[in-house]
Amino acid sequence: MKIRFKRFPLIISCVVLGVLTITFAAVSAEDIPWLWSSEPGTLPRQSAGNKSDAVLPDEGGAMDPAASLGFIDLVPSAEGSLIPAKNNLDEPILQPDDDGYTGPIPEALDGEFAPSGDGESQIQIDWSDFMTEPQPDDNVTGASMTDAGLDWSSLYYYFHAAGSSLRPRDSSVDWANDGSGGCMYLASGDSTKIFNIHLEVPHGSRIEYLRIYFYDTSASNSFAWVTRYDDEGDIEDVTYVASTSNLGYGSTLSPYIEHIVDTTNYSYVLNWRPYAVGTTMQLCGLRVAYRLP
Repeated sequence: MKIRFKRFPLIISCVVLGVLTITFAAVSAEDIPWLWSSEPGTLPRQSAGNKSDAVLPDEGGAMDPAASLGFIDLVPSAEGSLIPAKNNLDEPILQPDDDGYTGPIPEALDGEFAPSGDGESQIQIDWSDFMTEPQPDDNVTGASMTDAGLDWSSLYYYFHAAGSSLRPRDSSVDWANDGSGGCMYLASGDSTKIFNIHLEVPHGSRIEYLRIYFYDTSASNSFAWVTRYDDEGDIEDVTYVASTSNLGYGSTLSPYIEHIVDTTNYSYVLNWRPYAVGTTMQLCGLRVAYRLP
């Protein structure tokens, strides 16, 4: 009986030590770069591919007649009678921004208009100054004119998002823009929280590069990802790139990849994690270079 009582304090000590160890790891995790778009401490669930072989009606399959019966008893979205549809044979009235318009051209309005930012940018950045050599993802330098294969476009197409267009995934953080309104930074909160924006790239195209444009004078590196999500909570980080300079404005390029976009089974998102709070780490832009089939 005495032996059991002697073991009891030892068991309690082990449990307390384990809890303290887990707590210390969670607290210190913020200082460890997390190279995935999932939250720190949570390994991303890899996508298992298309979960079903069935071809749905919105994928080109046949419509089940029984499936359309459910629309009979649906409640309308607003009260009142339906507005009669316009006769498709009516001659449309062309507007100045329509093809074939021959009427008068609108003139510019008088007066001054408010700029899109809070003030003029203090410096005009020529990003080519940071790229002394031809860049693989740039059509202008000719570096992308290599043989892309007979089935792919010889020139790149781009999805280009300003940093200020991203928004935080977590409402517990605050963000702000620089004076130009183009760059964005984390104003307060957890520096490991992620900002994101939907990536609109054509189905069947091939993503090859992700480029980040940034302002960085901090001791940390921020990270950006191209991530795809299925509809069951699974994710896969397609590629990532880091802001590897701390001398101010800069741009870095991800490794070369050949990822075929599948918008039938996945949605694509650009993610960015700052790893720093304040104006010393700003995201100014993200650019995805892809080819068309």
